[in-house]
Amino acid sequence: MTDERARNHGTTSVQRTEELLRYGASSLVLREAFFRVRRFDDFQRVLDISRSVLSRTLKHLVEAGILERRRYQQRPDRYEYLLTEAGLELYPVFLVMKQWGEKWLGDDARDISLHHVTCGHVSTPQLTCDHCGGPVHARDMRYVIDGDA
Repeated sequence: MTDERARNHGTTSVQRTEELLRYGASSLVLREAFFRVRRFDDFQRVLDISRSVLSRTLKHLVEAGILERRRYQQRPDRYEYLLTEAGLELYPVFLVMKQWGEKWLGDDARDISLHHVTCGHVSTPQLTCDHCGGPVHARDMRYVIDGDA
């Protein structure tokens, strides 16, 4: 199957991921979850969004399996929202978006550098091939529907 036919073959995982992140304030909530914000009031304070938008967004992310809702207090019941394995695996997506935005959209906001705790250095994560370790660029990739290779 050609690259073009493969790319246009039904709803793609990229489209579904984009729809997931585009809902409400999903990308903002996830960004804060990566910085270990967990509680409703903390999300609302940091993001300065309405309670209804935040509530719908959290419900959406829980239903999608990206966040887990866990009670941390009774009377009244209070919940925190933790990243699931699927949610944690979205982190590289945010890193790439951060890097692209800093390079191409530049703004007056102060950039935040990433420090790799393991080695203690400022890190610029790279996207590499899991087989050869080389950098991944669009020009070097080909779309193939599984089974058509």
